[in-house]
Amino acid sequence: MEQLAPSSEKMTLKFKLAVVLSLFAYMSFADEPKDNPKYTDPNYVDPDYSTPAPYKMTKVVRIDITTASGQDEDSKEDCKGFAVTPKLATFYFNHARPVSESDRMHRYVFSSCYAEGKVKFANGDEAEWTIQRGGMAFAGMSQGKFKDKTIYLHCDKCVDWSDWLRAAKK
Repeated sequence: MEQLAPSSEKMTLKFKLAVVLSLFAYMSFADEPKDNPKYTDPNYVDPDYSTPAPYKMTKVVRIDITTASGQDEDSKEDCKGFAVTPKLATFYFNHARPVSESDRMHRYVFSSCYAEGKVKFANGDEAEWTIQRGGMAFAGMSQGKFKDKTIYLHCDKCVDWSDWLRAAKK
């Protein structure tokens, strides 16, 4: 019987640990807004989170730049040399494609270096945009089918700043 005592103590310890961990797990979900209808279905998946907007990019008609080179507050990232011109922004929109919010958050690199402005497309759509160094952008649509929606964009040719500069010069 003496040999069973140590393993019995280990089992008791494991059980206590499991109880404590389950309490922490319960507490982490306790603050969910249960009155929100989307939380009543345990299989709910936000379609906008993992599916890119079905936005068809058209030719850029006009680019206005309000901030050519900005940097997030408290950032230590070196943003020297990053400045978006109308030509670079046009290149960006001609090569960008919509991506999901999930991809924006988990797949692509975040940069605190950014530029901001407005764009008008040939189909009449207009948007206020923020382009980050690293190829990610947010387009807040103000006119068109996607009015009042944010479309997340990524440009594979704009990930590396020096490559983006060279490609836009051609």
